[in-house]
Amino acid sequence: MKTSSLFMLLLMAGIPSIAKADFIAADDPRLSYYGCARLSFIESPVKEGAKAARMDRLIKVPEKGYEGDNPGAVFGFKTDAKELTVHLYFNPIHISKSARNSKGIYLIDGKSSGDWTYSTAEKKTVREAEKLDLQIKVPGDGKEHSYEIIMPYADSVDICGITANDGARFEKTTKAAKRLMMFGDSVTHGFTASAIDGTYAYRTARLKNMELLNMAIAGRSSNPQDATVLASLKCEILTVLIGVNDWQGGNPVDKYKTNMKTFIQNYRKGAPDTPLYLISPLWVPESWKPSKAQFPLENYRKALKEAVDESGDKNITFIDGTALIDHDPKYFDKVAVHPNDEGFKMMAERLAAQIK
Repeated sequence: MKTSSLFMLLLMAGIPSIAKADFIAADDPRLSYYGCARLSFIESPVKEGAKAARMDRLIKVPEKGYEGDNPGAVFGFKTDAKELTVHLYFNPIHISKSARNSKGIYLIDGKSSGDWTYSTAEKKTVREAEKLDLQIKVPGDGKEHSYEIIMPYADSVDICGITANDGARFEKTTKAAKRLMMFGDSVTHGFTASAIDGTYAYRTARLKNMELLNMAIAGRSSNPQDATVLASLKCEILTVLIGVNDWQGGNPVDKYKTNMKTFIQNYRKGAPDTPLYLISPLWVPESWKPSKAQFPLENYRKALKEAVDESGDKNITFIDGTALIDHDPKYFDKVAVHPNDEGFKMMAERLAAQIK
């Protein structure tokens, strides 16, 4: 029997036909990517002949692969699809043996829900590459909705495309008008929030209704050359929170001050007018005593304030990091330089109030 004849018999009998699936490749112009430093298209690991999208953050991190992390970056689209599966690939770029958080979230019409999440099946810190077919919980009303797949803060993910019901319409989402770039160490990277939406960087950008570009690198100390990379990336505001690793590693205070003064100079060469917010190291519970620390943490805070004052740059705002979270260990992780979700929430609210 011909297919058309079978279809007519099924239709006459009141039995619905099976809907065909439609694959939308990652490089389809109806799809949006934002919140990343660099976007490229590579050969897909899940579909032969198709392209996958890969985002990265430009600054190589040997033995860690944190350049492959894209905390809070967005894969977005609008569609009236009734069925929707997003094909993801947790690639092998993130190679840290000490830290990983693979939990991402997705938003529908800008809102999230507790179960709109995704992660790898393998929960170990060291894992092989893994494919994931994320089945979106579509509203089911047949109307067009916007979808945003938010990248986790400590794992590297490629977008390999979408499968939807045949005939579903797709179009780009519109990103926020302004970009907030945030730089720093593990605190800004996101550690040790439970997931990306618990980090202060993600929360702050949402409160300000801005696109987030998180360029922070866990373990980073002050490095003037980082500013040159940051200046090459356009944004409306840059925040920098760095210094606690200088303290923990025993970096001399004078060297830290010199690094931050040069950091400012290097950034201004490429971004002369961008508002810059320099945040001093957060309060750290007294129970945290790094073995290599040689000088009081407060000395680094004072050195940063001096670097800002001596720059004479009227477009720089110094923010006292110790005022962003109440001085109570309950707001911090067992790794006490890291806030927990509750501490990050407080930090984001207070920081957002100071960013103009």
